[in-house]
Amino acid sequence: MPASAMPLDDLIAIVGTDNVSVRESDLDAHSIDESHIAPHRPDVVVWPSSTAEVAAVVRLANERQIPVVPWSGGSSLEGNPVPVRGGILLAMYRMNRILEIRENDLQVVVQPGVVYDALNAKLRRLGLFFPPAPGSAAVATLGGMVANNSSGMRAVRYGVTRNYILKLKVVLPSGEVIDVGSAAKKSTSGYDLVGLFIGSEGTLGVVTEITLRLLGLPEATASVIAVFDSLRDATQAVYESVRYGLEPSALEILDANTLRASNRQHNLGLRETPTLFVEFHGPKAGVEDQLAYLKQICDDNHCQGYDVSFEAERRDELWRARSEARDSIKFAHPGKAMISGDVCVPISRFGEVVEYTQEVSADIGLPIYAFGHAGDGNIHTEVIADRSIPGELERAVAGSDAVVRRALDVGGTIAGEHGIGVAKAEFMAAEHGPALALMRQIKAVIDPKNIMNPGKIFLPS
Repeated sequence: MPASAMPLDDLIAIVGTDNVSVRESDLDAHSIDESHIAPHRPDVVVWPSSTAEVAAVVRLANERQIPVVPWSGGSSLEGNPVPVRGGILLAMYRMNRILEIRENDLQVVVQPGVVYDALNAKLRRLGLFFPPAPGSAAVATLGGMVANNSSGMRAVRYGVTRNYILKLKVVLPSGEVIDVGSAAKKSTSGYDLVGLFIGSEGTLGVVTEITLRLLGLPEATASVIAVFDSLRDATQAVYESVRYGLEPSALEILDANTLRASNRQHNLGLRETPTLFVEFHGPKAGVEDQLAYLKQICDDNHCQGYDVSFEAERRDELWRARSEARDSIKFAHPGKAMISGDVCVPISRFGEVVEYTQEVSADIGLPIYAFGHAGDGNIHTEVIADRSIPGELERAVAGSDAVVRRALDVGGTIAGEHGIGVAKAEFMAAEHGPALALMRQIKAVIDPKNIMNPGKIFLPS
């Protein structure tokens, strides 16, 4: 949109002069996330401080048919918040207050800019926590987690963001404000509108308030590092752990390449072979029983090392290394492009697809790192490419796409937790078939002028 057509004076009247910017540095800072998607500048960045301000901005944008792109932490990996059609970048991260902690009901009400780690630091003093643990927990906001239905390392036991959202306050594309859901733990009252907005990536409205369900902190926590000589042995141990009823709070896998990068970044001193990171929560006696059960499964699958820790400092060090695995890979390849993958497959096919990533790596002649939430069948991949070498980026994207197609072939999904954004839109028809048309119809009913985060989830029709 031409700068002259952007209603800057109207925006300033809504949020104030200090909360509207067309400065080059601000436009650039909000032009790209952590994906390989090319930067796209917004026309203006707006920082609202209340639901009323968000509603007024969106109402103005709807009247003028200006795109509106909600922005949280900017840590997404599929181009989800990149303003590919310009417009108003609605930076939500200053709306970062914890509005109410309902300790007796195990609930908390927050604004979308609250950071995951900051929330849990506050809740820990009360013996409570919000379980989903995204890898970007230090910067991931609750608004972004709702938009992508994020999960993370604890999803194998505790589930995903969707399982903890009780109620949302949402600004619709018209500027109307609605509340969906309730403070009750369950309901069969009407359609599940809460579920509709979760995972919609800002394409249906702007979430301005979130009511979360919480859990009590466990009595005991123990971590395990289990080392294997082959991916096949490691993934078979994962399958048997799930198949035979083990109940870890986290069950993660790192291939040899990922472990090597993590070792170098964090000085872990671990063997650089396929490795499982496992965590258990619960009563101490129950945790010890689970540890013994896991040890038996790992031994049956030729485990070469099994280290248990109840000590918090060592445990935190190891899990920080796992959560920062992508950063470790990034530091190992400075200046290179990283093509991120996020497929999720039935647990019986998990080992097959993890091994397939190595076949693809050999075929395209580029490194592929494989790691992820093994207990959920969720595989993260990073394909490394040098943009300065002609054709290499395209080859890397083709390699990542091959893994996505294999996931679909075995009954999986193209996106376990990172959402669709721009990068995975081309695969939506292959996964959803005729149901994709219904998704488009829902979008058209709620957002008939297509102002909300346009260009995401769906390819142009």
